[in-house]
Amino acid sequence: MAVIFIRTVIIYVFLIAAMRFLGKRQIGEMQLSELITAFLLSELASQPLSSAATPITYALIPIITLICLEIFFSFLPTKLGFMKKLVDSNPSIIIRRGKIDRTEMVRMRLSMEDLLCELHIAGYTSPDEIDYAVLEQNGKLAFFPKNGEKLSHFIVIDGRITPYALKNAGKSKAWLFSELKKSHVSDVKEVFLMTVDDCGNTKIIRKKDCAT
Repeated sequence: MAVIFIRTVIIYVFLIAAMRFLGKRQIGEMQLSELITAFLLSELASQPLSSAATPITYALIPIITLICLEIFFSFLPTKLGFMKKLVDSNPSIIIRRGKIDRTEMVRMRLSMEDLLCELHIAGYTSPDEIDYAVLEQNGKLAFFPKNGEKLSHFIVIDGRITPYALKNAGKSKAWLFSELKKSHVSDVKEVFLMTVDDCGNTKIIRKKDCAT
């Protein structure tokens, strides 16, 4: 009995430390890899608790391995653009400039009932009030009303062009480089964040202007 108690305390403390490394996101805000890691952690932690014959290291070593892998694969996309496409998804525009994109809803397996439910939870009564609805990477729907702030498209993030955002904004790479030239930016790698809204307003934050 005392052995099980001690094992429980050790694994509990170890999991708390592990989840601190993963961050403080809620379950609904986790990326797919983070959600899978969380499920695996719970499964691994339960094994030595349910059987006193199972060495506690059978849980601790895989938990450490999973945390290291999660940190490694969450860091890679920040340095390698092609890795982001492999481990991460792009936001999906469900309502674009006041019009519902039925094709995108089918692709995202989102029913009209689901969309209306999310609208009501967000405080809106009808899709007619919405200019943009974006299904974000964490699975949540973000709504931009017609009488509110215009949606900004993040066309450059940390020195990398985001093709899907450029396409959603209806802009070309030629336009992008022209805007950079107007702002006296010689290389896209100098840009930490560049946005453009539907009115054509652009904002550029250079890496050198960010706090370090």
